[in-house]
Amino acid sequence: MLSWSEQYATGVALVDAQHQMLIRQINDLERMLLNPPLVKEDCDNLLRFLAGYLETHFRFEEECMQRHRCPAHQQNKQAHAEFLAICMQFQELYQEAGPEAELLKHFQMDAANWINDHILTLDLRLRGCVARQ
Repeated sequence: MLSWSEQYATGVALVDAQHQMLIRQINDLERMLLNPPLVKEDCDNLLRFLAGYLETHFRFEEECMQRHRCPAHQQNKQAHAEFLAICMQFQELYQEAGPEAELLKHFQMDAANWINDHILTLDLRLRGCVARQ
């Protein structure tokens, strides 16, 4: 499970709150996997929410980086596009296979690792830009 800590803080309260929500959703998926059986409706709802939330969050975060003239803006935007493509591939597999534990576990682990690495390597670059203003 991912745990929010101040090491993830970007200096933008709404970005941090959105990151916390993403962490909660990924942790909810992990809890579902640890407590079978998997209920298709629950999986569908969580994945639908997560897909929409990622797009909303990414758009907001990209606007923040642009507004604060963060040098990581373009790199961040590219990383978001790549992760959304991974999510779309997963959605296609999920539509074919349904709520299979191995598929969901693979996605959960990939998403948790990506979120952790992404926040710590790219999103935190926003902190210095916000502090300068």
